[in-house]
Amino acid sequence: MSATDTITTRMDDSVRIITINRPRVRNAIDTATMRALGVAVDAAEADAAVRVVIITGAGDIAFSAGGDMAEMRQSPSLIACDLDMRIWQDVLGRIERLTKPVIAAVNGYAYGGGTELAMACHIRVCGDGAQFGQTEIRHDHLPGAGGTQRLPRLIPLSAAYELLLTGDSLDAAGALRLGLVSHVWPKADMLANAIALAKRIAQRSPIAVRYTLEAVAAGLNGSLETGLRIERAMAALVMESGAAQAGLDNFVEKVRA
Repeated sequence: MSATDTITTRMDDSVRIITINRPRVRNAIDTATMRALGVAVDAAEADAAVRVVIITGAGDIAFSAGGDMAEMRQSPSLIACDLDMRIWQDVLGRIERLTKPVIAAVNGYAYGGGTELAMACHIRVCGDGAQFGQTEIRHDHLPGAGGTQRLPRLIPLSAAYELLLTGDSLDAAGALRLGLVSHVWPKADMLANAIALAKRIAQRSPIAVRYTLEAVAAGLNGSLETGLRIERAMAALVMESGAAQAGLDNFVEKVRA
């Protein structure tokens, strides 16, 4: 299977569905696949027809079992390993900074790098059989693609420490309880429900969606005061768009009716 075959894409109206297509190895991600994922994400960013992106895994067993262990065992040096992790961090950072919403549709196991990939997405949903975990410490190493940084920002700190230091897995109900995912659906319905959610978002004005994402990201990286200033500036900017004016006109007409 060529590197490009390990990532497949398709459109459902204005939703781009990106699938990790290595089911024989539970969608483990090697460096070539991560590079291909980056290409797919960049293409979605550049395509005006794409309003929302969904990332999922092929089959019904795994979203992604994480980094390809066979490849990691062959890393010849510390420098080579560091370069591989930089590729992961770069692509996941691009997903996190995408100006279009990205939904992780977790259809099974998401261990190690699989959880790190899901955490880089703006919204996470899963099937009722999903499992999450930063399992690296079970193998006496630690996450290298954001696990120690994003997990404590998404769930309570004590729970993050426990998961990182034990390598324990977290089932779908636990992920929902801790706020790691926003929905748990029956496995058979999960992707269809994720697409329906994506289409609801796709109905919103692209400029409003884009600047909402940017306002949230910018605010989380600074103080509340700074975030509020950014929000005010972006809200004023969006108000200048035709879509915002049309939305206000529509609201006023409904109230008058």
